[in-house]
Amino acid sequence: MLRNTLRHFSVVALFAAVIGCGGPSEYVLVGTPRAAGTDGLVTVEEIEGNRLVTVELEHLPPPGRISEGAAVYIVWIKPERGQPTMAGRLEYDPDDRVGRMRATTPHDHFTVFVTAEADPAADSPSDVVIARQEVAQ
Repeated sequence: MLRNTLRHFSVVALFAAVIGCGGPSEYVLVGTPRAAGTDGLVTVEEIEGNRLVTVELEHLPPPGRISEGAAVYIVWIKPERGQPTMAGRLEYDPDDRVGRMRATTPHDHFTVFVTAEADPAADSPSDVVIARQEVAQ
């Protein structure tokens, strides 16, 4: 009897621990009118006091078709109160028309946005925003 009670308690405790973990949060990322067919996800997972941000986009045209002279897509993170910072370059596969990037941020409320850029080392985002999503953890 005691063994069954302990087993039941262990199962309930394990279930509660798994439910309490929460796991990563996902946010739908939809293209702006400049890239209307583009869609994807922003996945945010808490790791060691920071957030691991993964951006995945599909149906993404080449940057040069979005804006003349654009050569790359850059992902930016703009905290609730602050200036945008480059999170990284979107790794773009022109054959599959997909892009992916991972970065970390200490912020728990921010906006992720992707721009088409001529310069892969741009220090500020262009006005050519192809996708944007607010994230609140």
